[in-house]
Amino acid sequence: MGLSPTWPKPTSSPDAPLHGMRVLDLSQQLPGPYATQLLAALGATVVKIEPPQGDAARHLDPKMFANVNAGKVTYFLNLKEDHSKLALYSLIAGADVFVEGYRPGVTRRLGCDYVTLTKYKANIVYCSISGFGQEGPRATRPTHDISLQAIAGALPPGAQLDRIGVPWVDLATATTAALTIVAAYHRGAGGYIDSSMLDSAIAWAGIKPDAVTSLEPTYGTVVTLDGITMIIAILEDTMWMRLCQAVGWSDWKHDEALEKYSDRRRHAQTIRHRLDQTIGGLTAHELVELAITHDLPIERFDEELPDAMEQREGRSGAPGHPPHSTIPIPAAWQSRLTPFLGKPHP
Repeated sequence: MGLSPTWPKPTSSPDAPLHGMRVLDLSQQLPGPYATQLLAALGATVVKIEPPQGDAARHLDPKMFANVNAGKVTYFLNLKEDHSKLALYSLIAGADVFVEGYRPGVTRRLGCDYVTLTKYKANIVYCSISGFGQEGPRATRPTHDISLQAIAGALPPGAQLDRIGVPWVDLATATTAALTIVAAYHRGAGGYIDSSMLDSAIAWAGIKPDAVTSLEPTYGTVVTLDGITMIIAILEDTMWMRLCQAVGWSDWKHDEALEKYSDRRRHAQTIRHRLDQTIGGLTAHELVELAITHDLPIERFDEELPDAMEQREGRSGAPGHPPHSTIPIPAAWQSRLTPFLGKPHP
């Protein structure tokens, strides 16, 4: 798109919550791009700036790159060159939000740090997303999602991992950044946001501190008679009673020693052993039928529900209310964004 970028016309509905917000996104990989895509899903206009070699995610994970950059327009700028800096400053003058994901110190060298950009837009909302924050002994260290999970104590002891899995630290950081950006934008005064992935990891891991180390009696995976792995997620006392009824545990259904969740956790190994034996005597079909009959949260581990997308997309608003009265939820609206608009990397 050349070196004379301009702001595109908004494509969101005029009644979208963030219609009119302009976001300039210099971030790469996942946390920053997902944060700005959440803003785009709520109606913001997002322009993505990539270096000449392109966002690293283009090559590392093309599917993810396309997913988190839908609804954006891309320009390639080499901010080591003066004319590219001038192009960036031209965009900044019309921006409301600026997001970057470099290690501390890089934006200063590139001429796009907070102090510099406020000369072109005094009330810019400037969000820096980094692994460890802008200051401190680890500030300039490289890191990734799984490293921060480990530091935050969110991985089971002795875990042997060879998959990325769902990068929840990246997504938590992005969601927190998007929420903070919206709050700052509506305050109207601009300001600087130091969004640390470590902060998000520690905050989220600390919500349920025992979830990683404590054995759950009726929560996790089980295997059926026909070798199908199922997910069971029973915590509440009423669901425990329904489970006992479903699988014929009449002795435990009326056992006061297992009446409360806290009691069952103390007997987790015993319950888990019997659960595995019981489920191991049922086929997957039989278990699903029991789950439906007794209203239990039990699902196939590898099942892709055919109605999942329909369920996600079918929520048009509160029943009995006009569509405009319902505020869009970004996670449900993301698939409605225009597919990635940026040109392929040169």
